[in-house]
Amino acid sequence: MVLALGILLAFWWTFAVWGGDIVFVVSKDVKVENLSRKELRKILLREKDFIDGHPAVPVNLPPDNPLRKEVEEKILNMDEEELQLFWNRKYLNGIDPPLVFASQTAVKAFVKRIKGAIGYIDESQLDKDLKVIFRLKR
Repeated sequence: MVLALGILLAFWWTFAVWGGDIVFVVSKDVKVENLSRKELRKILLREKDFIDGHPAVPVNLPPDNPLRKEVEEKILNMDEEELQLFWNRKYLNGIDPPLVFASQTAVKAFVKRIKGAIGYIDESQLDKDLKVIFRLKR
């Protein structure tokens, strides 16, 4: 009985910490229905400039955020050091890295207001004013 309870608690803790999938979202008014992983990567790395005819505005969570770490690993295929070098080179060419917001709530608020903005959140944070255009399975 104690072992079963321990397993149940471990499962609950894993779910509570990690939540659901990571969803990449845009305003519900954006006409794009989905992006490929390759297109998404290009937007996040500021190599694709437009989404639905609007300037693409990728947004990020802080460097220590677990969602960001997972996105860097699974979408960008880079670690923190590689990304720092990448953005240093881009910056020399006049290209800034994505904006950084302190929380998923802030990401959602910005994405809702700015057409062309794209951010990522845990699917548990999703609401009716956002449209999922890519899902990163966890």
